[in-house]
Amino acid sequence: MTAPDFPEQIHLTIHPDLAAMARSLTADTPEARIRAVTAWAKWNVDQGEGPFAAGIFNLANGACVSAGVNRVVSSSCSLAHAEVMAIMLAQQALQCFSLAEKGQYVLTTSAEPCAMCFGAIPWSGVCEVEYAATREDVEAIGFDEGPKSKTWEADLRARGIRVAGPIGREEAAEVLRAYARRGGIVYNGDAGA
Repeated sequence: MTAPDFPEQIHLTIHPDLAAMARSLTADTPEARIRAVTAWAKWNVDQGEGPFAAGIFNLANGACVSAGVNRVVSSSCSLAHAEVMAIMLAQQALQCFSLAEKGQYVLTTSAEPCAMCFGAIPWSGVCEVEYAATREDVEAIGFDEGPKSKTWEADLRARGIRVAGPIGREEAAEVLRAYARRGGIVYNGDAGA
């Protein structure tokens, strides 16, 4: 048995079509932002990827700074969740490691953040999180959302991060159910699928 190549870098990208959809988007209400990320989640499923999407939006003018979709399967990287992708791409676009350095930004996501994504939020520099589908909706199709406190919203608020949701829950939950009906891969850490 030979050892795998030792990687020197990882390539995490979003599809150019998604970038084009998001690049010119201005969404100045939570409902408009949720509609956008839910549409991206549906688009991502149609591309054969996971049923999750997120975006970082500037609260001053509603401009979309980044779009993230779940890339776990195609990248062979369990960290490539939509929220993490959106945060990394926004920080790259704005050349900062804390979005708070550049203004007030909201993370809008098609589903309540899992344990990992929840952990990334306080260090991202966002001042607000908006979500659509709930943990229960995500777990209903077989995903493991991990050990996250039942007081997660209050925990973020205690750090000065506002939380709003669920908003547009039914539409986002339908994207999840459609993914399950298609036989989409449920990539949990314990079994891989």
